[in-house]
Amino acid sequence: MFRALGKAVSRFWPVLLVVWLALLAGSLYAPRWDTLVKSGEGEALPQNSPSRRADQLFRTAFPSDYAASSIVLVLSREEGELRDEDRRFIDHQLTPQVKAIADTQAGPEMVTRVRGPADQGVRTLLVSPDKMAALVVVELKTSLNDQRNWPLVAAVEDLVDRFRREGAVPDGLAVALTGGAVAGRDLDRAEAQSARVIEAWTVGIVIGLLLLLYHAPLVALIPLASVFVAARVSIELLSLLAEAEVLTLFRGVRVFVTVLIYGAGVDYCLFLIARYREELDGGAPPREALAQALARVGGAITASAGTVICGIGTLAFARLGKIHQAGLAIPIALAVALVCTLTFAGPLLRLAGRWAFWPLPTGPQPAEAGPPGVLRRFLARSFLPNVWDRLGPALLRRPGVILLGTAALMAPFAVYAVRHYGEQEYNPITELPDTAPGAAGTRALQRHFPAGILGPVTILVRNDAVDFGSESGVAAVGALTASLRDRKDELAIADVRSIARPLGITAAAQEFLRGLHAPESLVRSVMRQRAADYYVSRAGDLKGHVTRVDVTLAVDPLSGRGIAALSRVEEVVRSDLPAALRDSQLEFAGSTANLRDLGDVKRGDEMRVQVLASAVVFVLLVVVFRRLVVSAYLILTVLFSYLATLGATFAVFRLAVGPEFSGLDWKVPIFLFTILVAVGEDYNIFLLSRVKEEQKRYGPLHGVPVALGRTGYVISSCGLLMAGTFACLLSSPLLAMKELGFALACGVLVDTLVVRPILVPAFLVLLQNPLLGRVGQYMALYAGPRAQSRAA
Repeated sequence: MFRALGKAVSRFWPVLLVVWLALLAGSLYAPRWDTLVKSGEGEALPQNSPSRRADQLFRTAFPSDYAASSIVLVLSREEGELRDEDRRFIDHQLTPQVKAIADTQAGPEMVTRVRGPADQGVRTLLVSPDKMAALVVVELKTSLNDQRNWPLVAAVEDLVDRFRREGAVPDGLAVALTGGAVAGRDLDRAEAQSARVIEAWTVGIVIGLLLLLYHAPLVALIPLASVFVAARVSIELLSLLAEAEVLTLFRGVRVFVTVLIYGAGVDYCLFLIARYREELDGGAPPREALAQALARVGGAITASAGTVICGIGTLAFARLGKIHQAGLAIPIALAVALVCTLTFAGPLLRLAGRWAFWPLPTGPQPAEAGPPGVLRRFLARSFLPNVWDRLGPALLRRPGVILLGTAALMAPFAVYAVRHYGEQEYNPITELPDTAPGAAGTRALQRHFPAGILGPVTILVRNDAVDFGSESGVAAVGALTASLRDRKDELAIADVRSIARPLGITAAAQEFLRGLHAPESLVRSVMRQRAADYYVSRAGDLKGHVTRVDVTLAVDPLSGRGIAALSRVEEVVRSDLPAALRDSQLEFAGSTANLRDLGDVKRGDEMRVQVLASAVVFVLLVVVFRRLVVSAYLILTVLFSYLATLGATFAVFRLAVGPEFSGLDWKVPIFLFTILVAVGEDYNIFLLSRVKEEQKRYGPLHGVPVALGRTGYVISSCGLLMAGTFACLLSSPLLAMKELGFALACGVLVDTLVVRPILVPAFLVLLQNPLLGRVGQYMALYAGPRAQSRAA
């Protein structure tokens, strides 16, 4: 098959070049990527997730009150309580102007309401307990990452800037913005900036490393041109598939597609180029050299790419939408990169001929030729030290000692990963740089308000046999509220609001009630009547039968502590539910519930993907090599390097971030696993393919170090290029991208410099009886052919 492909590519290379250039031109007319992508972790959750069921009940029962995100203005003084001039500015200038902007810029289809401290019934919620800060809140029906929010956020920012320019903001009053919509806008900006910076760094690093490794400009440009075309055509194809609703694109997948195409695509090109040069050095003309190179390495490249595609493709079995769609989009892009390597990089080599390696010589060198010039001697020097020839004899002498010693050095990191594996971060706001407006606003808010005010937990209670607007219904909800109030310290609760306690349970609420100078029972009765429309459903068949209880946590609602607090609250609510509400349907809505479901679904997906990826790659290895024990060992080495890499990543970022470090981003372990398993076996396939070839010539024992020596430079070069490509993620302003970039680069280096040249060959030697071979025999067998090759 690949022999026929080689002949066809070598013969019809001009036609193939025209076809690929036409596809590249067509990418200019593809749908815009940004108009097709979705954002947000909530949208990625399965439809039957508890938090999505809760959101649906909330929308149905309280259609005019549902708020999926918000814009929050934080107005604060650091040296004392808010002054009268501050309150006049907030109540009479800022809040009315924000309401006007919300009406004109968005309207009721986007905005639920705008609330300020002067609005009835919310003063105790929107003024901080220390009376040093107040909030103006724009509640939005749109999700955190909905791009329709951006103009409204910008308009509010412009309003604040105008007030500052005009001197309307009282001296000493700080104004900051936060809220889900602001954080979503900031994340969108950071991700777009990441994509641009990462693509630029990727191109620069690939060019630089190719020039250092091969000292030939065209050899650097051919792989770069190939992966550039593959990346553009892949983006075009994915955009068309998304427009046709064949697949869904989530924001952030483009970065992964680009980085993996550049990393894997350059690797495939380098293996083709290396074999092409071998054929040229053997005396074949360019046409025959290309045909023979494709015939001899086309199968290995395809098997390698197939392993990566199938390994990453197991992500498609995930339930989480973002992971599932990545398992579809990335393999499609890698398949395009494979085809582009065989049918575009090949024709480029045919077009360049021997000039591809200029200024280095190619082909058999005549014996009478004098020594090469200074420039050529310099260019012929390898960028990487040749350690593989010296490593081979050492592996023959002490394979067991080297294998166990290397494993012992990696083991502490693997153990560290296992111990801290559960420490994963699900809060998207922690990804933002400290300079982002949303992050700065969040810090200002949390200095004065309970941490959970940005993401309250809403408990929805549905019971078709109970009228929650009646005295008995209010009494039942009051009992539930009292139960939470009595255990608020244990449950990390800052406030609870319900039809029975519409102002909450805080000291500020009690102070407000005492300031009304009326009997408390009368005040509470009036408050309940006014709060009934807010806390009891008035929608259709649910009228009177659904009520809500809003719980503000004392801890960050998007943190691991917040998720743990929600689980404790749910446990108490279900166990302490009043007798009248025993048969009620309970749902828990809010950002904390969304993140808890995200963690639950992700853990299931991670286990499923790890098992499937390992099984799929194992089967592929058995099919390719037909050696069960070797295939199992290869899987074990990659799993071991994964744990060691993950442990090193945990340790590095714990040291870099400091006490604030709460864990790696949740996407790091699952993407690291699938990519390392796929890419790690990618390099093992190339090594074992050459081992199989050399064992036919030098025997089962000595063929191993011979293959290691002859593939060492090429595979290590590919590993360095792949690691350099992944390291480009470190240039992102997002912490999650930095973590993933470090983990992937570190993992590829461990696999390239430790697993492939040490752990795998040592095991292959141990499979034979090392006592049957002598180092002298190896040197005679191995040095002879190399000396003859150098003489030729």
